[in-house]
Order: sequence, then C-alpha cells, then structure tokens
Amino acid sequence: MMLEIRGLTKHFGGIRAVDGVDLLLGEGDLVGLIGPNGSGKTTVFNLVTGIYRPDAGSMELEGENLVGIQPHRINRLGIARTFQNIRLFRNLTVMDNVRIAHHSHLEYGPLAALCRTGRFYNGEKELQEKVESFLSIFM
Repeated sequence: MMLEIRGLTKHFGGIRAVDGVDLLLGEGDLVGLIGPNGSGKTTVFNLVTGIYRPDAGSMELEGENLVGIQPHRINRLGIARTFQNIRLFRNLTVMDNVRIAHHSHLEYGPLAALCRTGRFYNGEKELQEKVESFLSIFM
C-alpha cells in the first residue's frame, strides 16, 4: 500500500496549521510524526483520515484521491487513527482490543456470527491472522 501526500495545507482563519507537507509511505513503513504542541501533528492525521478537508495539496492511496472522501470510507481503505484519549476495555487483552478496533473491516454480519456460518469462521480466522501480523511489529 502506498500513501502519497503532496503540498498538504490547512488554515484555520489566519493560522496556518499545516503548510506544504510532503510524505511518501510504502507498505510496512512505520513512522512517527514528532513536534511540539501546536505544530500540526493532529491536524495532519485529521486531514489524512478525512476529518478535515485540506485547503491545498493532494493525498492518494494507491493512486486513489482521498480528498473529499468520508472518514468511514477512508477507514475501509485501510487508513485508521486512534484518539489521544483512547478508551480501552480494561478486562480484555491487547489482542482483543485490537480485534474490536478492526470491526469495521469484518466481511460478515451479525446473523452470520449468530448462526456460526462458514463465512463467520473464515472471517474470524482472517481477522486473527491480521491482528497477529499487526501486533508482531511491536513484539
């Protein structure tokens, strides 16, 4: 997966929160966005995830324009974020919390889960593999 950001800019009134950000991320890249309070880090995430619309610049995922796409659709494409005041389920494992966060990507509905269909079991197996792969980055 390739995310390409060019000239990303966002103003709030007279304040220039993000000014001409360029970023190229490939599959498997793990990066950090570091800066002091008020430097635009959260605004960049809000732009990339569709919470805000940029004033200028482009954002493409695998060549598909992300500007103007609704946040839930961007999430379905594989770009997600958490918020600073994250709410975890204290009685669940890290793996279970990550599984819950992945709910919007499930390929089966509540009826398939209730009836324990083949689609449910296949989806659960695929989800488990994805979660384990994701968490392996941090182990």
